[in-house]
Amino acid sequence: MIRQSVRSDNGDREGKWVGLCIGLILLIAFVLLPYHQAKEPEAALLSHQVAINDLSPDELAMVAELRLAHEEIRNLFQDTVLENGTGSWPKLNELEEFWIAPFVKDKSWQRKGRHQWTLVADGTYQGLRQSDSGSMSIVLNSHTKAPDIWLAMDDQAKPFETKQKVDEQQLISNGWTQIVFQPVAENTSSSANSTHSH
Repeated sequence: MIRQSVRSDNGDREGKWVGLCIGLILLIAFVLLPYHQAKEPEAALLSHQVAINDLSPDELAMVAELRLAHEEIRNLFQDTVLENGTGSWPKLNELEEFWIAPFVKDKSWQRKGRHQWTLVADGTYQGLRQSDSGSMSIVLNSHTKAPDIWLAMDDQAKPFETKQKVDEQQLISNGWTQIVFQPVAENTSSSANSTHSH
């Protein structure tokens, strides 16, 4: 009598091969993934721009508050559009009433430079530093979806009068420096043909 052992066909052997193939594919993908990353082209800074990572902690704190304030300002503007069909930019007293920093005159306002805020044009707010310490004088343009923030580097920029025309060219002419939030190339050039964020 001949005895023969028959292995049951439960797919165990095939399962091991499939698992091994999947593991091998994942290992190859993991090793090759860093070599297939597309790098975003970095724009060079223009002569009227400064990268956000080049700012001091005082300026970074002010910029952080202004980025949040920018969202609130745009929301308040959109609310007036929905209510009466025409948008009106919030006045400074409204921003103070809603406790929107850095427009509120509290301890933080004193520490950051006691900025005197004015609504110089629709959607454009200028904060002139009143003390020697804290953040530089600053302009926030809320017309665009992303905040457009300008600094008076070394307090050399010429301030704007109320209801004066304030656009990018005017800011540049008055000596203001635009903050760039995106990464920038190492070698900066004033003649680079690059777009800048607003």
